[in-house]
Amino acid sequence: MPVIAVDIHGGTKAPIAPVAAAAEISRTTEIDVILVGDMRIIDDLLSRVPYNPERLSTHYVPAESTVATCAELVRSSQAHALVTAGDPPTVLRTCVNSFTLVPGLRRAPLAAVYPTAPRPGNRDPFALILDVGATLQPKADDLVQWAKMGVGYASRISKVEAPTVGLLSTSADPLAGPAHVVEAHRRLAADTSVRFVGNVSGLDVPRGAADVVVCDGFTGQIILQLLGGIGDSIMNAASQAWERRMSWRMGLRLLEGAVVRFHELITHNAYGGAPLLGFDQVAILALQSSDSAALQNAIKLAAKAYRENIPGVSADALSVSLT
Repeated sequence: MPVIAVDIHGGTKAPIAPVAAAAEISRTTEIDVILVGDMRIIDDLLSRVPYNPERLSTHYVPAESTVATCAELVRSSQAHALVTAGDPPTVLRTCVNSFTLVPGLRRAPLAAVYPTAPRPGNRDPFALILDVGATLQPKADDLVQWAKMGVGYASRISKVEAPTVGLLSTSADPLAGPAHVVEAHRRLAADTSVRFVGNVSGLDVPRGAADVVVCDGFTGQIILQLLGGIGDSIMNAASQAWERRMSWRMGLRLLEGAVVRFHELITHNAYGGAPLLGFDQVAILALQSSDSAALQNAIKLAAKAYRENIPGVSADALSVSLT
């Protein structure tokens, strides 16, 4: 069974949310969990919730070293994957120092999922975007490699047959955009192993133009924050409408399920987290605002990524592109 190391001190809802998530996972799944963090905090919180001691263990360390300890547990094979809602740059640095990049990869991308309109042949409500913050100024080689790894991830985790790939740009024109985007477009268009749909714009991203969208980390991070802000705005607007008019309340009652579902999707509660791809180990980064439900799904995703051998899938994808 997969063993997942969980950082209890990462995120704005730590440590309550990760401890509650791990306790529930231990009771309801066959995933083993190691809670990593301050002894007094872990013991106190576990005394308040039911959990299965056969599937939940603890590893006591100071709060400031939890991410590094999680990574060490994975590197030493005491755990199979790590889950954290910690600060993304810190998590990335930790993984760079603790894990090994798959052969041929220059920079590891941080991937994220986002909800889209329905896509033909794909029942998964999420698509994948990478990079979202790890590499701000990539080269064409990076974009092509990320596309390959994204395809491998989407095919194994989301079970999408032959995922489509889009390259984020300002125009569908293959000669538009900075030089590294133009060169990446040329190479992806010539690669028969990739279902490349060409350049996609920011408007195309939530419309489901591609199963995998590739971009630089600066742009990807802004898009991800924008999508999250839209979800918050919709919930705020719904709350204000509820308070102002009785007729609007009646309408909102009819739409309540859809509004709540959209908010769950936009905040990744239904998905849990996103992978840091390109390493020889599995690392799942949850949103820093993740609650217990989101972290439970992040733990399940980590277990699935381990079972599906995502590091091996990434290595295989790059070995094809390098030959």
